[in-house]
Amino acid sequence: MTPSSKLLYRYLTADAALKTIESGKLRVGRITEFNDPFEWRPGIEGVMPQYRQIATHIMDSIINSLNSQFGIICMSESAKEPVLWSHYANNHYGVALEFDHILNDTVKEIRYTNNRPIINTNKLNDDVYMRPIVDAMIHQKSTGWSYEQEYRVHVDLSSCTISGGHYFLDIPEDFLKRIILGYRCPLEEEYVKIALKKSGLDDCSVVRAEMDEHSYSVLSESIETP
Repeated sequence: MTPSSKLLYRYLTADAALKTIESGKLRVGRITEFNDPFEWRPGIEGVMPQYRQIATHIMDSIINSLNSQFGIICMSESAKEPVLWSHYANNHYGVALEFDHILNDTVKEIRYTNNRPIINTNKLNDDVYMRPIVDAMIHQKSTGWSYEQEYRVHVDLSSCTISGGHYFLDIPEDFLKRIILGYRCPLEEEYVKIALKKSGLDDCSVVRAEMDEHSYSVLSESIETP
């Protein structure tokens, strides 16, 4: 890992991880698929109550427009948090993909706060006013989500390939470093290695996670399969 990069983790079910490895492609998530309805949706003020429904409809239209142009790849900086394994890797039956991601303008760290961004509808044409609010909409979530330790890559959908109603990005060379099989994952290590080799990703190692005997942490540092 170089100083300009960071190890990040993408949690998947075992089936989704195999599809990712065998295809050599990452599925790009969509804005409208977020499991938090507050995301990308600021509070609204400066509008009379009888027009609030209209303002909400306008916000929905904006989000749908963005959804048709951009997608998201969500990752975490932690492979140790058991709640992440439970929520996003099928209760530890799934997989975490470890990426060595270059830190540039395409990847953003999520900030956590309970102060929801609010748009005053009387200032929509004020670029100076709107700029930090838009930034908060894109890169901010409530503190209840802080366990995710999330980073995101925003993807222009026009740069993706499409299949089965979804958008995909090719996994770049030297990007995927490890496949971490969950503590309960049913996948066989040897099969995963063969799949990696056939996809041209054979520089990637395969490890199986374990439970730390002294803390509530998931371990994967020193248990690479032979």
